[in-house]
Order: sequence, then C-alpha cells, then structure tokens
Amino acid sequence: MKDRALSTLGLWVVVGLVIYGFGRYNIAQLGGFLVILALGLAAQYELYRILEQTGAKPRIGVGLLAGAVILIATFLSEGGIPPLLNYLALGWVLVLLTLLLRPSENREWVLQFSTAFGVLYVPALLAFFVDFARWKNQDNNHGLWIALWVVAVTKFTDVGGLLFGVPFGRHKIAPNISPAKSLEGCLGGVALSVGVGVGLAALYTQAGLIEIPLGKAALYAMPLALLSVPSDLVESYLKRRAGVKDSGATIPGIGGALDLIDSLLLVAPVGFLIFKTLTHIKVG
Repeated sequence: MKDRALSTLGLWVVVGLVIYGFGRYNIAQLGGFLVILALGLAAQYELYRILEQTGAKPRIGVGLLAGAVILIATFLSEGGIPPLLNYLALGWVLVLLTLLLRPSENREWVLQFSTAFGVLYVPALLAFFVDFARWKNQDNNHGLWIALWVVAVTKFTDVGGLLFGVPFGRHKIAPNISPAKSLEGCLGGVALSVGVGVGLAALYTQAGLIEIPLGKAALYAMPLALLSVPSDLVESYLKRRAGVKDSGATIPGIGGALDLIDSLLLVAPVGFLIFKTLTHIKVG
C-alpha cells in the first residue's frame, strides 16, 4: 500500500507539473492532451499483450496507429465529440459490462476482433477526456479542471476501497474476478469519492477556477464512483483470463498504464454526458 500511495502521489505531481509548465505558455490544453495520449497508447499496448496471452492475435501496430489517430483527431477537431457518439459510447459501456456476467469464460468476439476491441476499449473511451481538455473559456482552461475532477472522483474510489476494504471487507462482490474487492470497500470508496468531489468543487470555487455547486458535485460524483468499480473489474476480467496479475510493471504498487486508467475508461463517456449535457456549465 505504501508503494501504491507514493506512486499515486508522484503521478499527481507529474500531471500538475506538466499542466503548470505548459500553462505558462498558455498551452495547458496541449499538456493535458499529451499526458492522455501517452497513457492511452501505453495502456492499449499492454492490453494487446494481455489479449495475446488468451490466444488472440491483434495487429498491434495497426491498432496503436488507429488509437493515436482517434485521440489526435479528437483534440484537433473544431466541434468535439457529437452527442450521437456519446450515446453510442454509453451503449459500448453496457456491452463491456456484459463481460462480467460469465467471468470464467473467454468471449470469442473479443479474441476474434482483438485489434478493434483494443481501439474501442482504450483510446475511443479516453477520447472523452481529450475532449474535456479542449474546453476553454477565454484564458480559463476549465475543461482541464473538470477532467481532473472526474479523475479525482474516480481514483479516490479505488483509494477508499483499499482504506475500508482491507480492514473491514467481509462480503466479496466478485470473487471470481477480483477476490480482494468487497462490498464494504466499495461503499467506503464511494463515500470517500463523494467527499473528495465536494471538497474539490469547493476548492475550485474558492480559487475562481470553475463553479460546481456542492450539492450537484455530490450528485455527479456518485454515479461516477459507482461505475468506476465495474470499470476496474472489466480489466480484472481480461487479466484473469490471461493469467496475469498486472498489465505491466512500470509503476510501483500499481502495475502498468492500463492498471492506472482502468477505472476511468467506462466512466469517461458518463462524465462527459454529465458535464456536456446535464449541467449549465458553459463548455467547449
């Protein structure tokens, strides 16, 4: 847990320094995009190596190229992601959740279309964070602050799961996929996540960055925190079918890039829908 905590803190520091450094030249959006691009392609590569362990034969180069094109095109586009693609992505999230219904079985469609699966599972979903990074109102990069809020809410569900699950976890929610996850840990994680979402919203308002009403912050945080749990489990399912514990070994206490962002993937289009469609915050 110590290594995980130090790695998490270090990653937040790196992200902060990148955004601050690029922000000094008024290109903070580019800094945020480059962070997402690097993590996304690394995670997609790790996913392909996992799928290879289950018998798939993805065309890794083609998949990575397609992923890079999706992320770059999203960042450079004028209009951003249209509502129709947002709704299609929500449908794709539901399809991914069906992988958890039979955790002891490989899904043939995942193996047969492994190259496309890798593109749709990682960069196509991370593209919603890229669109967040594009939102700007005059000199205020409020899209980056919203993206960081979504990330913080999501990742602190993981933190709360450890803090509450390790000492109090008794009832396992997915013993065949992730034996360490418990109902108590998930509930504690959601509670911590909501608290972090409210606290960060208050900090944003005080700093004059962006105003998210505290009641709405709590309301928005809850579905994101809840969805982060099965989002994490989808990757756990893929790793368990491949017989691996971590997607990589580059981040002490966490694993690889895919282990770092797994809980964010299914959350991304939902967070996008909330802030693009369901709020009165001026975006894009």
